[in-house]
Amino acid sequence: MTNLLVKNYVDEALAQLKHLDLMRSPGKLPDSMRDTSIPTSDDWIGWKPVTSTVTDAELDALEKETKLAFPPAYRDFLKYLHFVDLTETGIRFERHLCSDWREKLRRAYFQSWPHERILDIGLLPFGEESQMDAGPVCFDTRSRLQDGDCPVVFWDHEWTGTDKEIRPLFSSSAKMFECLTFVAQTDFNFIYHNNNEPAALPKKQKALSHFLAIDPDGAGGVAKDYWTSWGVCPAI
Repeated sequence: MTNLLVKNYVDEALAQLKHLDLMRSPGKLPDSMRDTSIPTSDDWIGWKPVTSTVTDAELDALEKETKLAFPPAYRDFLKYLHFVDLTETGIRFERHLCSDWREKLRRAYFQSWPHERILDIGLLPFGEESQMDAGPVCFDTRSRLQDGDCPVVFWDHEWTGTDKEIRPLFSSSAKMFECLTFVAQTDFNFIYHNNNEPAALPKKQKALSHFLAIDPDGAGGVAKDYWTSWGVCPAI
């Protein structure tokens, strides 16, 4: 049975993309994921999620290869649906196509970034930081929780060799999915703000306060500086 936090997040994220008419992708897609009901725009093709074909045996093999165990909720995430994109507030998940999901993850583990500074020290990449394209977002298996979950961090290539090389995002994958569900349920970007829309700021501050309160030890704690650095501070 799929973890409810995972299901809620993925379902809400897909609903938001559909509402915003963002279910299109450039390039080739597996036939099973093409949605012909969505009009093609130039080379952008309509897509739809499909039931995941990922098996426990395949995930076990990846864990053996990386020598790092997936958080339980993330295993459910990979086994729920195949998708092209989800919400991108802070995290851009690796594309999870039924045709090449495993190759995509292996590339993130061993080729996209210096694995000696990431995978080899216990950081397991699963996406990319989306606000400033800093580098991979990872599960920090060095701080494994009792239930097998892990904190979520990102590796910043601009700060290699400094105390800012690895920075926190969420206290666990469970809290990450819970926070991102709130993002997907919100029809405006409450992380970023410029001074061109002063009337929108109080609404964004209130939403950001709620977001941070969902994960008081992570997003609202050690990672608060990251989430409040894009022009919005939480309402007092």
